[in-house]
Amino acid sequence: MKSLSGGMLRRAGIAAAIVGSPRLLLLDEPTVGLDPAQRLQFRELIRSLTGSAIVLSTHLVEDVAAVCDQVVVMQSGRFLFRGTPDDLAGNTRSGVAGDSPLERGYMASLSGQGEAF
Repeated sequence: MKSLSGGMLRRAGIAAAIVGSPRLLLLDEPTVGLDPAQRLQFRELIRSLTGSAIVLSTHLVEDVAAVCDQVVVMQSGRFLFRGTPDDLAGNTRSGVAGDSPLERGYMASLSGQGEAF
């Protein structure tokens, strides 16, 4: 394991996490260190898992949009938003920074400019 790259270590960790088909899978920033092709493979893998509740902690809104059906935005242990990725994308006001509607909704939630749930 010591000779593996960061991306390969991340892939090994994901593989270890899904062995045995767990009913609950907790993933913290699982795509950090993966190249774009590996991130796409990860998303396909997550979508293919059935019978597991998956909690994905990430700041990468592209991963959220691709694999999540429910989103919770938290800050300092407080829930700021709960809904679908489409709800989050619509949870913004003009002037909020972000390159995509989902990113703007995320930023609005963090800044308190989005709608509370």
